[in-house]
Amino acid sequence: MDNPLISIIVPIYKVEEYLPKCVESIIHQTYRNLEIFLVDDGSPDRCGEMCDEYATKDSRIKVIHKQNGGLSDARNVAIDVAKGEYITFVDSDDYVSVDYISTLYGLIDKYCVQLSVACFTPFYDEGTSEPIANHYEECCYSAKNAVEQMFYQEKFDTCAWAKMYHRTLFQGGIRYPKGFLYEDLPTTYRLMFECDKVVFCNRFIYFYRLRQDSIEGSQFSPKKMDSALNIIDAMNEHIDLLNRVKKAFICRMFS
Repeated sequence: MDNPLISIIVPIYKVEEYLPKCVESIIHQTYRNLEIFLVDDGSPDRCGEMCDEYATKDSRIKVIHKQNGGLSDARNVAIDVAKGEYITFVDSDDYVSVDYISTLYGLIDKYCVQLSVACFTPFYDEGTSEPIANHYEECCYSAKNAVEQMFYQEKFDTCAWAKMYHRTLFQGGIRYPKGFLYEDLPTTYRLMFECDKVVFCNRFIYFYRLRQDSIEGSQFSPKKMDSALNIIDAMNEHIDLLNRVKKAFICRMFS
């Protein structure tokens, strides 16, 4: 197996309490050929300083300090300068297993695909259990079948993380929409449709923190409604792609 450079992008904002566990889980990956972008999105706490401290300890870490622009903007800034052949994302209040990278890249290498997906498990601040699948499973899907699996959440979710992408998937101008919540919803399916095939395994390698002050944990608000409507508009711009998923689903129902 070759060891291409892989870029890990971590957007950071007001996560001083959680950042060490996140970064430590990344720097101790069994796969070593990494460039790690810690993107300080104008965080008002010590996160920027902590990022700089980590960079002095690990030469693979590159710190980007920028004005606050939101999660999508932080991801996009790093995508634009990433040098890795593959790109993956980790949110700064989450953490990953030590074989997060080797699992995702191993799937790509084995099946000669451009995008791989694995499982995540949510946990609350008090702690986490790290589940083990009852039986190990690998599946290789066509692009439209992968999108179908994702939208109906039969195997995996729309989230940007717990996935690995070949850098060329972003070269057509696909980026995360700025100013929206749920920014991965209108983005991940477009990246999948750039692929011939997508590979999935059911290993739990990503640990997603549930917080009361997070987007998911916060109560319904006008901002959430506005974002949902904007996301619908954005997805309607690619209705031809979505119709392919709809047709695939109907065919499966009546086959």
